[in-house]
Amino acid sequence: MPNTDRLTVVVSNAADADLATFSLAADGTLAPLGRHPAGDAVMPLARSADRSRLYAATRGERPSIVAFDVDPGGGALTRVASAAIDASHAYLSLDRSGRWLLGASYGGNSLSLYDAARVRDGDGTPLQVVGGIANAHSVIVSPDNRFAYVGSLGSDRIFCFELAHDMRGLRAIERGEARVERGFGPRHLQFARDGRALVVVSEFQATLATFARDPDTGRLGDAHITPRPAMLAPLAPGHARPPAPTEPSVWAADLHLSPDGRFAYVSERTTSRLICYRRHADGTFEPAHATATETQPRGFAIDPSGRWLVACGERSEHVSVYAIAPESGALSPHARVPGGRGANWVAIV
Repeated sequence: MPNTDRLTVVVSNAADADLATFSLAADGTLAPLGRHPAGDAVMPLARSADRSRLYAATRGERPSIVAFDVDPGGGALTRVASAAIDASHAYLSLDRSGRWLLGASYGGNSLSLYDAARVRDGDGTPLQVVGGIANAHSVIVSPDNRFAYVGSLGSDRIFCFELAHDMRGLRAIERGEARVERGFGPRHLQFARDGRALVVVSEFQATLATFARDPDTGRLGDAHITPRPAMLAPLAPGHARPPAPTEPSVWAADLHLSPDGRFAYVSERTTSRLICYRRHADGTFEPAHATATETQPRGFAIDPSGRWLVACGERSEHVSVYAIAPESGALSPHARVPGGRGANWVAIV
């Protein structure tokens, strides 16, 4: 069980081109620690399983992956290297060993694989690039480290890849796909606690699709899709951006499950809310309630204890902590501190 006496929260500030760090105490107190230059339009973050290393992708004119070491005592970040890359990644993930980095490129419609050690040496040459994934928006690795799943916002599909090793390093071998209804817009993905289900958030509807997953083959079954949250009834369905919509539209972003698996949370940027979904015994979800949060919330995170949710907003210069009610999953404002500009991603290390 991770030590939650004091954790470090890292927030990407795209407009400030840096990472802000904060100390999160066991009682939910959030205290600023420092600012660390990263690069223009820094966005997705990926941390190693042992919390000793952090990687950030920048999405400016010269995309890069920036590697940091994390001080296990005070949580300070030490910049190790910046590696130029060819793709602008909307999402970064590490495999469970920490040896391999995976990036999903929205504009490049692709999945890229990297050797993390090479990135730490400043070499951003990919081991493999898999194209044909329309508006790839996320990539995560299965708990057993055998499969990777990529959400394709533009084709309403989730691709499954087997992760295989050869003389060149890691290779992604396509092992099928699962489809959701047209106009769903799969954005971010999370596994259920036991790894036997994959949960996907719709950017365009703010609904959740839950797929049963065969851990032996990696294949996904048919999706169960939640009802659309009632609080979003005034909004039109969203669509892939750009262009921006001409009327207020659903614009869901991040997805996280509570550590006990009982609740799922989604950030919705048009209404600036965090939406909670309650899990049923059969593994499906239903909308439960919503909480106002920082303006245009793109990213958030839940601490390992499941007691605290930390959120930021792209149009807010504050970072907030919410207490999670253990029985209902309801969020209560607990702490709020100044942050940076263009805040879009939260990682807890």
